[in-house]
Amino acid sequence: MALTDAELVKAFKEGDAGALDELISRYKGPLYAYLLKLARDSNAADDLFQEVFVKVIKKLGSYGEEDKFSAWLFTVAHHAIMDHFRAQTRRREESLYAAHGDSRALADTLACDEPSPAAALDAAERAGAIEAAFEKLSPDQREIFLLRHYSGLSFREIAGILKIPIGTALARMSRALAKLRGELGNIS
Repeated sequence: MALTDAELVKAFKEGDAGALDELISRYKGPLYAYLLKLARDSNAADDLFQEVFVKVIKKLGSYGEEDKFSAWLFTVAHHAIMDHFRAQTRRREESLYAAHGDSRALADTLACDEPSPAAALDAAERAGAIEAAFEKLSPDQREIFLLRHYSGLSFREIAGILKIPIGTALARMSRALAKLRGELGNIS
């Protein structure tokens, strides 16, 4: 029987290094996807992923076992990505020649088993439309959408991570979905 997140945290605190490996394994997919979509750079997402788990190890003493680990983890990730954006802004202000990372398109996450050329073209057009619609969301709407999609957290937990009222979180998600529906209206 699989241990709960709280049990794994407790085991890690008691010296079981394998417990941390299990936590990382459970959350690496959703956490990395969240970081990648916000950072828009695979190198930055790799660095942020490592940074988040280093912070998790250092701050595990502040984790209350009554808290939901995934909410706590995504709070740490949110703070790390905000620090990353602040550092990027400072670097841009310091240099007119700031390097731009390679941005992964939302279309890169769509998988298909060797489609026909017509199906591939259709999929590429749809993926491009989805990416374009996603880009039209405000940064706040994108973050709410990504947190909900990749973390599976409740809106109450997302509101806690972002330090906003739950009504604001729900409204941002509602506006994001309405904007996406409007932009993607005729895509099937």
